[in-house]
Amino acid sequence: MRLILPLLAVLAAVPATAAVDAARMLSGHATGPAINCLRSREIVGQTLVNQSVIVFEMRGHKYYRNDIAPACGALQSDRSIVTREYTSGICQGDIFQVFDPTSRIGYGACTFGPFTPYELPPHK
Repeated sequence: MRLILPLLAVLAAVPATAAVDAARMLSGHATGPAINCLRSREIVGQTLVNQSVIVFEMRGHKYYRNDIAPACGALQSDRSIVTREYTSGICQGDIFQVFDPTSRIGYGACTFGPFTPYELPPHK
């Protein structure tokens, strides 16, 4: 019998530059149907747009938008998230913990929604 241990992954929320790009990120559009999971090794960054949206940047300059429902009040630009991965990625329905990386205080947990392929408008 094999014991499968979860892999802990820390995904740091990108600091307040996200506020500048929030309007740009929200004005993008879906480029296909949503998928259930993203492979962790393909994620190169993420931007917290607001308490309901995280945009993940993947290798090859691909983007996926995750709409968190209900909104995650604990998410703020100065906080990070930690996931427990039971597979090789993060999936819809997976729970993530929100914490302050400096004080290490936890602020609760939220759940990922579906991952929608997303095209960002060009920088202006």
